[in-house]
Amino acid sequence: MIKYFVMTVLQEGVFTNLRQLNTLSLKRNFISVIEPPVFDEPANLSSLSSIDLTDNSITELDPWPVIRAQHRPMFVGLRRNHITKFTNALKWSFGCNSTKVFKTTLDFHQNNIKHITDIIDGWNIHEGDY
Repeated sequence: MIKYFVMTVLQEGVFTNLRQLNTLSLKRNFISVIEPPVFDEPANLSSLSSIDLTDNSITELDPWPVIRAQHRPMFVGLRRNHITKFTNALKWSFGCNSTKVFKTTLDFHQNNIKHITDIIDGWNIHEGDY
């Protein structure tokens, strides 16, 4: 008998102490919720540089991809999700004195994003801050 494991929620602590992990692929699951601290540095994912969440059911996104990019270049694949809302439960803000952001690729292809300003407003990036 073949059993399948389907993920729907990435809960806080799920990746704790995985310091050697470089690439994480969670493609083609039913992930709809990523709890805010999952991909934050305290989660101990200190080597992680590629996160692929393509083909999931994510509708909201906190600024963790940009926060991670303050530590190393990143690839974050969010292709073919249902993202319509950018939230900021982490209470992150970006300003002139913020840490440098390394080259990062955010793949939002085939989502439901209406305006680029939705990201700017949702993630607290405002005129004069960048």
